[in-house]
Amino acid sequence: MDYRESAERICARLEQLGLHAAVVFYPEKLSVEQLYGTVRYLEGLQEFLFYVPGGTVISSEELKQEIPLTEGEEENREIYGRILREMKELLHIQCPEKKADKLETYLLEYWDQLNKEPRKCFYVLEEMSFFLSELYDACAARKKDADFPGKAELRNDIYRAVNAEALRKLCLEFGLTGIRRLSDRKQEENRRGEYVVSSVKQFVEAHYGDSICLEELAADIGLSPNYVRSLFKESEGITINDWIVEFRMGKACELLRDRRLKVKEISRMVGYENSSYFCSVFARRFGASPNEYRGEILG
Repeated sequence: MDYRESAERICARLEQLGLHAAVVFYPEKLSVEQLYGTVRYLEGLQEFLFYVPGGTVISSEELKQEIPLTEGEEENREIYGRILREMKELLHIQCPEKKADKLETYLLEYWDQLNKEPRKCFYVLEEMSFFLSELYDACAARKKDADFPGKAELRNDIYRAVNAEALRKLCLEFGLTGIRRLSDRKQEENRRGEYVVSSVKQFVEAHYGDSICLEELAADIGLSPNYVRSLFKESEGITINDWIVEFRMGKACELLRDRRLKVKEISRMVGYENSSYFCSVFARRFGASPNEYRGEILG
């Protein structure tokens, strides 16, 4: 009996069923008594078979000779740990440019290292599952679409990968899709932040002499007060209220140059009905009262 030919027929049938897998066969005839032990032996070869391309037919002897599976993990841990750390850090850097290119470089380096020194597939599956889960969380996808599976579905796909080739393809496809989505979202947030900051400043510049209410300001922009407050602080590093005070104080300094204007008038012109409160805010900001400031500037 030609065992290889039988294995090739099985492989062809698997291809017809859409399963691009490798097939390993035992090249000798076995007695019934030998079957149990041989099945266990073949099951132990799954770690080696993980690195065989789909559609390959190979004997158990050839498999162990062709795949020099690395036994120890200590010397590999540092290499793979570095690559995984760099990929994880990439998820959190602020600059989105070329993120996809960098991630592709890191993933290809990871798989190139595996081709040189194959490891037990358990480690590979766990590491890729961990990284892609981190990527999924970073993306925080609210909408599910065809090229972005759910988290549980993604994990199942990882562990259903029939070989390293299939897992590599999955990691590259999902990884690049995810990192692009993350970059797009960051760019969208930046654009939205720029819009909010610009709108807030325009509103304040037009209404700094009036009583400014955050709710009214947010309604003018068309967003919720908390969202406007959060985006402005994230973009400018200062709260809206503090920025308004800074703007009003700047305007007050300009108006103090005009000696015809009284401090009470200037107070109302920059949005403070209570001139005493205006003077205390001014003194905290500049270390001098409005009149003292005016005297220092104009002499």
